[in-house]
Amino acid sequence: GERLAASFVNFYFTNKSILLPQFSGENAESDALAVRLMQEWCPERKVVPIPARELIVGGGNIHCLTQQIPEV
Repeated sequence: GERLAASFVNFYFTNKSILLPQFSGENAESDALAVRLMQEWCPERKVVPIPARELIVGGGNIHCLTQQIPEV
């Protein structure tokens, strides 16, 4: 019952593609719209939908996984 911050804003640019989070289930329509719009806005890149529900349950998302971990 806990609400999670499932956001498409947490995508990631690579050299030739965009990794775009997808949340499935009741969000399937929004997932498809996000892919369509991102592909329209960035036609030179391949939009790669990535299942991300498990990531947000863990407290992050695709962009968060790319961040540096400082040395201790």
